[in-house]
Amino acid sequence: MLARSLLFMQPREGCREDLIAAFERLRIAETAAEQEGCLSVEMQTPEDPAAPVLVTALWSDRAGYQGWLDNPRREETREEIFALLLEEPEGVVYDIRVAAGDPIAASRSRA
Repeated sequence: MLARSLLFMQPREGCREDLIAAFERLRIAETAAEQEGCLSVEMQTPEDPAAPVLVTALWSDRAGYQGWLDNPRREETREEIFALLLEEPEGVVYDIRVAAGDPIAASRSRA
């Protein structure tokens, strides 16, 4: 069953752009996408610069997500990312029970 992970990260004041830049420089999304079972990864930011940043990923199943949690590369980037946050990120995984459309294809058509 497909699964979607959501990770809410609250950047320290004035650190949102630094957090985004660190994700890009450390290639966190690309590394996660290379994990077996990962179908896509996205970082989302709201208009309010003080609001949490959201990272979502689509997984072929929960086992794929667990593989990412166990990936040593996550630990290698942890200190740098956590230094930009007010607190440890909050994450949750949902099983996808109903879906329509192809979000990956839709995002490519808008690019």
